[in-house]
Amino acid sequence: MPNFLNKYFKVEISNTLLGTFLLITTYFFFSVMELTAKELGQIFNPFQIVFARYLSQVIILLIIFNKNSKSFLKSAFPALQVLRGVLLLVTTCFMFSGLAYLPFAENIAIYMIGPVITTILAFFILKEKISFIQVIIVIIGLIGALVIANPNSETFNFAIIFPFLAALCFAFFTISTKFLNSSDSNQTTLLFTAITGTILSLPFIIFFWEWPNLNQTILMFCLGLLATLGHFLFIEALKIINASFAAPFVYLTVLLAAFWGYLIYDEVPQNNTIIGAFLIIIAGIIITKLKQKKS
Repeated sequence: MPNFLNKYFKVEISNTLLGTFLLITTYFFFSVMELTAKELGQIFNPFQIVFARYLSQVIILLIIFNKNSKSFLKSAFPALQVLRGVLLLVTTCFMFSGLAYLPFAENIAIYMIGPVITTILAFFILKEKISFIQVIIVIIGLIGALVIANPNSETFNFAIIFPFLAALCFAFFTISTKFLNSSDSNQTTLLFTAITGTILSLPFIIFFWEWPNLNQTILMFCLGLLATLGHFLFIEALKIINASFAAPFVYLTVLLAAFWGYLIYDEVPQNNTIIGAFLIIIAGIIITKLKQKKS
């Protein structure tokens, strides 16, 4: 991509600056996708939104891959690819359900507990060693999630369980991805995930389907388009910058969620959400950095 800019626009730009721009754009697309899902969630059942998200992504990927689509369906571990697709599907269902019933920033902030949960699962499943500092950081992250949930409050919302479950499923998804990274291409993983999500969510929409109008159909298609663009830009960013530099950018989604929530829904994050999000973000960044030092 830097060569493209130099050739056609006579622009010289450092890899760090370009990578930063790509990452910010990536998480902007993801935040708009979540915003679109929240808007559609006011009208449609989450299962229909999930189905639309995966179906549109399948269509887009088949167009992009064209004649190579069949070759990308060859996996060294097809059963694990399907399991990975199921985990992301369930994650998406819980995530979209949370978006339908919770303030935007609150839902996203709790979902960011994922790296902390992944550390716990890696200890038990992958037998990865965990230091005393990591234990402390895990506890801090969990405290942050509890501060946001505020279970003793009179206004406690049981829908808070949705982003928790989404984070748990995504942690298992991350573990499965680690097994597949060394054997399958990104194209194979993307296509398996999209097709698995489409097929498995199809039976559920029979019970919840409502015909969308033209504008709503466009929004549903945009879910898959935004997801595809986000993943593409993320892959491009990792080609020119280190993963350690890219990792903390995921927490931009919390800030973007707060921005969209305030701008569109007049949602002002409560003090417990701000404090809890801060603890989760700090815990996630430190855990990420500690893992990268070990590797």
